[in-house]
Amino acid sequence: MRKKIILIVINLIFIVGLLFLLNWIIYKYFYNALENNQHSPNENPYTIKRFVMDYNLSKKVFIRRDPVGENYTKRPILMFGCSYGYGWPLEPNQELGYKLSQKTHRPVYNYSSPGGSPQFAIMQIRSHEIDDIIKRSEYVVYVLIGEHAWRVHTNSNGFNAEYIWPRYDIKNTKNGKELVLHKSYIPVIEGSYIYKYIQKIWFAKILLNTNFNFVQNYLFDGLKLHLLTIQKELKKINPDIKMIIISFHDREDTELVTSNKRFQELSNNDIIFLDMDKYVPKLHEAEYLVPNDGHPSEMAWDDISNLIVNELKLIN
Repeated sequence: MRKKIILIVINLIFIVGLLFLLNWIIYKYFYNALENNQHSPNENPYTIKRFVMDYNLSKKVFIRRDPVGENYTKRPILMFGCSYGYGWPLEPNQELGYKLSQKTHRPVYNYSSPGGSPQFAIMQIRSHEIDDIIKRSEYVVYVLIGEHAWRVHTNSNGFNAEYIWPRYDIKNTKNGKELVLHKSYIPVIEGSYIYKYIQKIWFAKILLNTNFNFVQNYLFDGLKLHLLTIQKELKKINPDIKMIIISFHDREDTELVTSNKRFQELSNNDIIFLDMDKYVPKLHEAEYLVPNDGHPSEMAWDDISNLIVNELKLIN
């Protein structure tokens, strides 16, 4: 009996040692490529310490734009999204929020942040820190890219490895499906390079590019629930707020998501959905992209703001 216990302990130590070695190998040789070369082992010391990111911590990690047009008296516009909505790497007077403010004479509160995704909007709204702004706002603009279909599950590129990516679990209730903030009970495992590498390969590489309806429906259903939850949470605070989604076909590997015809379902929920490939098809041309970067240029935001305000007259 004693020999069996010793053998089990030795095997456990061996397995744990192998896992730690594999974790280090992934950190050193594989994680960089997965993060689009935004992770450097030389600049990010190896550590197994992991922290759960909550809303308060996210405010310190993710940058946001300052409000614009607060001198205007018309009801404000809210914005959420990632680096596209933020307007990376443009100057403040070149991004969409500023353009909308100038053309509509409205304050714009842009809570988009580079690397963000729909759950960050939900976290902020549910924090009730911006209730006063939500109550005064007439419109909310969400800038959507295809990567958000996997970012609701796993971390965006370049995310600090010491933090656990915040995400929501889907819970079935008597009123339908609801999003509940995920609890990480063992951060050292969930935040390990092994776990995150497998998780990101699964969602951002395998599922995203799998051309089967049930797979794409699974990704779409998760994304749709997040978008509808943003609207639902906002309307709890301001029942009259109107939601507009600006959707980009951002990358070739997200095209199965961004071209999904089911986005039309959002219009059944009083959401205005704008597919930029339909309305501004020139966005893929060089002058509409920031050189050596790929994000929309100021010219893109000029055309998009003109579309929203002058052509479609969605915001007056």
